Amino acid sequence: MLDALSTMLESALGPAGLAAAGAGIAISLTGLSSAKGLEVAGHTAAGVTAEEESNFTSALILQALPQTQVVYGFIIAVVIVYNGLINGGVADIAQGWACLISGVAVGLTGYSAVNQGRVAASSIGAAAKNQVIRSKVLIYVVMPEIAALFGFVIALLMLMSAGLF
Repeated sequence: MLDALSTMLESALGPAGLAAAGAGIAISLTGLSSAKGLEVAGHTAAGVTAEEESNFTSALILQALPQTQVVYGFIIAVVIVYNGLINGGVADIAQGWACLISGVAVGLTGYSAVNQGRVAASSIGAAAKNQVIRSKVLIYVVMPEIAALFGFVIALLMLMSAGLF
C-alpha cells in the first residue's frame, strides 16, 4: 500500500511537487499550532493584565513562547523553497522526498505549541498570583519546546543529507 502511495505521489507531483508540499506542510502545520498556542495563552494573559496592568510584561513573554514553533517551520520552508525550488530545484525524487519528510517532521513536532500555550496559560495565572515565581514558571513553558526543537534539528539534518542545505 505504501509503495502504491509513493508511486502515485511521485508520478503526480514529481520532485518539485514533493518539495513544495514539504514547504507547505512545514509552515502551515507549525503556523496553525503556534496560533492555537498563542490564543490559549493570550486569553489568560489578557485576563491577568486586565486585573493588574503590571502583569503585562511577564504575561507577554510567556504568551509569546508558542510562536517559536512557526519560526522553525518558516526556516525549514524557506530552505526547501530557496534551495529546493528556486536555486536550481530538486535534482531527483530522493531530494523531493527529503523535503516532504522534513516538512512533516517539523510540522508534526510543531504541534507542541498547542500544549506549550496551555502550560503558558497556567504559568501566566500562577505568576500573576505570585510574582516571585515569574522566572521559575518560564521553565515549565519552555519544556514542550524541546519536541519542536528535535523535529527542527532532524528536518535540517535530512535536508543537509539530501544536499539541500
